[in-house]
Amino acid sequence: MRSIPLVPVPTPAARPWLSRKLRRDLQEAGAATVGNGVVALQTLPDASASYPLVAFLKAAGIPWVVEGAGGQLHDALVATDAGVTTGAPQVSPAVVIYGSVLHAASADLMLGTFTSGMLAAAGCTPEFMGPAEPLQEPWDPAVLTARLRENMPWAIELVSGQGFAGAVTAYRTEAGVVEAFDVLISAPDVDALPDSAALEAAAVGANAQEIGLELHFGASGLSVPAGREALKVPQLLILGPSLHRSIPETLLMQHEGMAAEVLGQAPFQHLAIRYPAVSAWDGGIARVTQQRILNAVQSQ
Repeated sequence: MRSIPLVPVPTPAARPWLSRKLRRDLQEAGAATVGNGVVALQTLPDASASYPLVAFLKAAGIPWVVEGAGGQLHDALVATDAGVTTGAPQVSPAVVIYGSVLHAASADLMLGTFTSGMLAAAGCTPEFMGPAEPLQEPWDPAVLTARLRENMPWAIELVSGQGFAGAVTAYRTEAGVVEAFDVLISAPDVDALPDSAALEAAAVGANAQEIGLELHFGASGLSVPAGREALKVPQLLILGPSLHRSIPETLLMQHEGMAAEVLGQAPFQHLAIRYPAVSAWDGGIARVTQQRILNAVQSQ
């Protein structure tokens, strides 16, 4: 699946989660194979990983692989053909919210307040944090900031609260420090999903780089079975001033019912891209449209 050789770190657990041992194993394998391969987590083909583990793998750029019938390794973060073409996933009220903001680098920078503010707009309150599961430390932006600073470039911490879990990441750039988050929220029903208008207002107020809201049809509680992470339908994408200026207008009209609106005042204007509300799997149509938009953004 890659031209660079994979160096699998196996876990036999049927429901793997990011324990301290697994995090240490991944770090040590990465340090030992610098320049000689890409470290990957290998699980059983029918494993169901906790979302904090999934978010950690995505943030760290670590592949999750499973062994197929012929002994070949397959990317477990990509939807299987069966999941996309032959069997629509069960309706799930789970939703993914992700986002990022660029902070000016300074000695008094407090990380985590952007994440907690966006989650508050989604009706979630961070309660626990930590480098590994199970999360037991109370949420504390000061402690989070110190740990993220200390652990860069592996600056990934986990976060959880009532009905949600995921990861918070920080990394340095020439322009400053990026804070990003990626969480999965379970809800009792579709009507209890986050309010898009509240997210839009919070994103503009925080001058976010990017905020995304997607229904997750592959999730099971707060975990994701192998091959189901890509079964998501975008509902909202907000792009900050530095990202949306060069998106061709034709891209914003490719999906029926899609609408785009510029929010806020110049020079801090954001683009809100709203997709049609859905209650069933759309076959990946909206996701393809969104990927084209993101590709246009990344090519700037």
